[in-house]
Amino acid sequence: MKQKYLILKDDEKNELIIREFLEITKETFSLVCEETYDNNNIESAIAKGEKHLVSVLRTNNMYPVGLYADKLAESVISMYSTGYKEPIKLFFDDAISFSKKIEDGIELEEVEDKVPVDDELFEDDFDDHKILKNVCSIKVAEDEIEDDEIDSEEEN
Repeated sequence: MKQKYLILKDDEKNELIIREFLEITKETFSLVCEETYDNNNIESAIAKGEKHLVSVLRTNNMYPVGLYADKLAESVISMYSTGYKEPIKLFFDDAISFSKKIEDGIELEEVEDKVPVDDELFEDDFDDHKILKNVCSIKVAEDEIEDDEIDSEEEN
């Protein structure tokens, strides 16, 4: 899924607006959520740190995943600290974003050294194993009918 966020700062109304769009069809985005924040609340959250800003930006209607929320917070901090007035557009592609995140977390190990040689696959190492004795005995219940009895009843 592809998402787009548009961050707007409206100084006349003293507010920050974040719009979330989802890709409905190829290259066609649809607005799914718009949140408006008071500039004073955003500035206060920025002063308390990025994590606090993320919690302020998340609402019941718009709750971006951690990776996206962090990028949104960074962009808002940049917008407020530099006085940038133009809207900021952020594009996210889940397939790319999460595959990179997973690849970063996985360490590939060398498998070449662990592959057995063909001769090792056929080596007989049964001498190293102990044979377990079968101490289990199966008893037929007295009330069960024997197969022979069933066959004779079907013939009659």
